[in-house]
Amino acid sequence: MFENTTILDVGCGRHKLPNSIGIDMLKLDGVDVVHDLNASGWPIPDNHFAKIRCQHAIEHIQRTDVLAREMYRVAKDGCMIDFITPHYSSYASWGDPTHYWHFALGSIPQLFEQQLPKGAFEVTHSRLKWTGGLLDLFGWLIYRMSKKTYEKRFAWIFPANEIHVSLRIRKSH
Repeated sequence: MFENTTILDVGCGRHKLPNSIGIDMLKLDGVDVVHDLNASGWPIPDNHFAKIRCQHAIEHIQRTDVLAREMYRVAKDGCMIDFITPHYSSYASWGDPTHYWHFALGSIPQLFEQQLPKGAFEVTHSRLKWTGGLLDLFGWLIYRMSKKTYEKRFAWIFPANEIHVSLRIRKSH
């Protein structure tokens, strides 16, 4: 199963990325590997994947420390890990009772800093996305001037929708 692809879709549910291996906690259509993502020892080979996607899944996983370490273990050197998750100010973050975590823009890089060796990754992309409504323009403008000011003072007034973060794994550092 693993020989034919170098893309892993973590928490894929029914929406697995084409030409990828999908791992999820539930046996759903499209899921290739059923495993508790909170538990170490994912049944996946070490140093195999060139790309990992985690779209609207990290907020459902209690043990994000395990998630970060397992992603690192199964990633090749240079692997790109792409996350999309609701921003803490979004209704989508708080409206789903199965969400354990509510993320700020720097939360995912901070998680990886805490769990991996120094220099084991770099942030290649980090931004907030809005739904596109007229009032979103004000939040976006404040965010463009200062990400910290936006999150600290204005996120609850002009809520963002999603966080998009990409990390590049470095194993030969």
